[in-house]
Amino acid sequence: MMEEEGGGGHENSERWLVSYADFITLLFALFVLMYAVSNADRASRARVFMSVESAVGARPERGGLRPDMVDSGHGKLNEIEPLTLVREQVDRDLDSHPNSGITTKMDSRGLVISLSAAKFFASGAADINPEQLPALKAVIDRIAPLPNPLEIDGFTDSVPIQSGGTFRDNWELSAARAATVLRYALSVSAIDPSRMTLAGYGPYRPIASDTSEDGRALNRRVEIVVKKLEDSM
Repeated sequence: MMEEEGGGGHENSERWLVSYADFITLLFALFVLMYAVSNADRASRARVFMSVESAVGARPERGGLRPDMVDSGHGKLNEIEPLTLVREQVDRDLDSHPNSGITTKMDSRGLVISLSAAKFFASGAADINPEQLPALKAVIDRIAPLPNPLEIDGFTDSVPIQSGGTFRDNWELSAARAATVLRYALSVSAIDPSRMTLAGYGPYRPIASDTSEDGRALNRRVEIVVKKLEDSM
């Protein structure tokens, strides 16, 4: 008489210990994660959230993990990520574009991405230097998925524009440069135009002294401001 397949053995009554040990390990890891998050600053917490997202494919939020927030495309960012982390990402992207003339900073408005006019525009002109487009495209690709409002501001130095040119004064030049950057951003991304505003300030919001060439060069700029979400509510 043939034995049934698998016959002759006996069930191990201690197999549940394996599952129990796995559960205890995961529970310990959860408590370590909670402790790390509770004792970290905002930027560090965002890094933890991104690590969890990479591991499990969902974004952590208050109350747990939301599968509906799984990243479905490159560079999509959760609203809870602080703009300081976005700034770090932009800076890393710009490492591939040395001498881009693009700098970043944080201020009361949010993340400010500054484009040096000396690098991006010819004197008295509002057309973007084609050599700078790859760096600008990298910035737009990074901030386009954000839900934050975007403001693009143009600034000049105090040297009057020569008569007979395309623009009557520095007001028009600063606004035209901001508009050129805005139109480029819309042409290479799916940014909702209703999220965007622009302004031209001419020479009236300097960040350096206009008494030196170095100072005037700093004042000639276009700023892309990624505003804080709480300021837009």
